[in-house]
Amino acid sequence: MLLIKLWNYLRGYVIIKISGEYCERLLNQAALNGLYLWDITKPENNVLFAKSGIKDFTRLARFAKKTGCRLVIVGRAGLFFSILKLKKRKILLTGAALFILAVYLLSSLVWGIEVKTDDNKLKSSIKRDLMNWGIKKGTFKHRIDKEYYLDKILIKYKEIAWAELQIKGSQVIVELVKKQMPPELEQNEPCDIIASKDGIIEEILPFKGEAMVKPGDTVSRGDVIISGRLTLKSNDLDEEKKEEQQEVLVHAKGIVRARVWYQKVVKVPLVKKEKFPTGNTKKAYRINVGNRALRFQLGAIPYSLYDKKVTRKIQLLPKIFGDVGLSSITYIELEEKERFIGMKEAIKQAEEQLEQEINKLESDAKINKRSIDFTLDNDKKHVIGSLTLEVLEDIGLQRQIK
Repeated sequence: MLLIKLWNYLRGYVIIKISGEYCERLLNQAALNGLYLWDITKPENNVLFAKSGIKDFTRLARFAKKTGCRLVIVGRAGLFFSILKLKKRKILLTGAALFILAVYLLSSLVWGIEVKTDDNKLKSSIKRDLMNWGIKKGTFKHRIDKEYYLDKILIKYKEIAWAELQIKGSQVIVELVKKQMPPELEQNEPCDIIASKDGIIEEILPFKGEAMVKPGDTVSRGDVIISGRLTLKSNDLDEEKKEEQQEVLVHAKGIVRARVWYQKVVKVPLVKKEKFPTGNTKKAYRINVGNRALRFQLGAIPYSLYDKKVTRKIQLLPKIFGDVGLSSITYIELEEKERFIGMKEAIKQAEEQLEQEINKLESDAKINKRSIDFTLDNDKKHVIGSLTLEVLEDIGLQRQIK
């Protein structure tokens, strides 16, 4: 009911007076032929007042002749007739149209870029890059491909762990989270090289500093591998400075390759829940004004589990008045069903998940050995996949000597 009234308001409607002995018969004929009348009142005998759409009024006039009733238009209302009145005032209409067009155009443009991060240098750099890549003042918002610009940011700036790009009003907002990187030390700052993870030393090349382990040794995370503390021999010192200069601190450098092990376990159910449409649907409607939307529907959505499909249907106003359209939203009821996927499919899915873990390794890491095992859990409802990797990689990490 509300939707029909709104639709008739946009198209325009007339207020009519029906007079005659058979007014009720005329209403019956209108109902039987799908003509919609609303706000029907009867102030006196043989007289009715009602509202009707323009097209329905034309058809209603034919039935009025058959029933011997007389129709008189006593009023006109709706957007259609308002526009007709404005046509007589061309200067006002032109000014209003230009104002609406200007507001729409201005609201469709980007007027500012905000980068949220504590690193001012990174903030300035990303702002500059976004402008070089095409996002600047005056850019149309609908032309901005968020995924494209996020990919460019993440590819160029390796220190960024997470990024998000949003358009709020006329602002482009970029939120960044930097990786927690270990502090970079100055070249002349004394430091040790420690093990960043557990492993067995395969190769150690100390460029500066003293090697504390040799190939074949087992190290734990945090152990000193190349020390930045060099002990001087007594014959290299003057007799007076022997007691004072027993140790020299240097900025340790070197390559430390070790065999390390990674383990990952995944669990895949043999019975999976999948969603299927039941065939039941419910429709709602939405008026779109540019990027803004007003949704209206009759009653609540009766489905606990559903999907929705949005379809753009009707342009309500000419393009000169902006992008004003009517969209329909179809809510599709879904139900969950269990499906037995079997051992073969479960093993395949588990293997795919484990392969993703391998892809997360550093590019310079070399896989020496790998093994993947599959087994059923105790309740025989899940396949458990276990991945073990032996990897050769550089585990050296600088740590300041305090």
